[in-house]
Amino acid sequence: MSNAESVAVRVEPAAKVDISIWTGVRRGALALYAVALVAYVATYGVPVQRELVIAWTCGVLACVSIGRPPREMLQIVLDWLPIVAVLAVYDFTRGAADSLGIGVHFSPMIDFDRFVFLGGTPTEWLQSHLYRPGAVAWWDVAFTLVYTSYFIVPFAVAGTLWARDRLAFLRFSRRLVSLAVAGLATYIAFPAAPPWMAGENGLLSEVHRTTGKGWEVLSVGTVGLFEKGQATANLVAAVPSLHSAFVALVAIFLWPRVKPAWRPLLALYPIAMGVTLMATGEHYFFDVALGWIYAGAVMAGWAWWEGRGAEAEGG
Repeated sequence: MSNAESVAVRVEPAAKVDISIWTGVRRGALALYAVALVAYVATYGVPVQRELVIAWTCGVLACVSIGRPPREMLQIVLDWLPIVAVLAVYDFTRGAADSLGIGVHFSPMIDFDRFVFLGGTPTEWLQSHLYRPGAVAWWDVAFTLVYTSYFIVPFAVAGTLWARDRLAFLRFSRRLVSLAVAGLATYIAFPAAPPWMAGENGLLSEVHRTTGKGWEVLSVGTVGLFEKGQATANLVAAVPSLHSAFVALVAIFLWPRVKPAWRPLLALYPIAMGVTLMATGEHYFFDVALGWIYAGAVMAGWAWWEGRGAEAEGG
């Protein structure tokens, strides 16, 4: 046996021990992190601010990266900073999008929904059957949970992709940011009132904003966060529905990456979000459908661009 071979034999067990130690450390860090997250939620409610969700997600990735080359920790910052920066600009400008002197649109969405649904809007029909003043039904809790998932699921998916396949993460993040920018551009060009606002102005009958109703029995802390967020957001940034668009983007992006058994759930997710948005007075079917179209267009546009780049490299 050569000296090199004997060195390799001596080093190999130590390397295995080191790997095993770091695996245990990472698992321990994740367990402590989970306890901290549960304690935070119990104290302050479910985080629905985008910056907080991203921060918690990156914290998980930092735990997963313990014991690995320092550049992985730096990579978390480099990969996520552009997302945070662009979405922060989006949030800031979204709130000012209705102050540019363009009139708020009330009728086009109502007219579209009434045409498609033969005289009525889905929001009016759903609330006439489901809305209970002063009471919280099980479907109110379901609607609140589905609605809230919009603030968490896209970034949880991004974090999972980063941990497993950084190229897939980069592709997903490009689409996510592009969708936010496309939505913002539309909000600026076409300020639109949601159904609950049309109800307040007498254009729809008995329509109420009930997205946070479920938190009355789930979490007191989150009720305050919801009310604060809804009070400071641009109230006429309704077309398209980015809730609908982001959820559709998640479903379309993950479709080829999951086992066939999971695909029915992926297909149901955008539908559940669409029903939730209409039932809670947040959006018309017009807004929801346009969100789906935006998600499909962004997916198709990036697929074409990335395919074009691959062809250029192959050529």
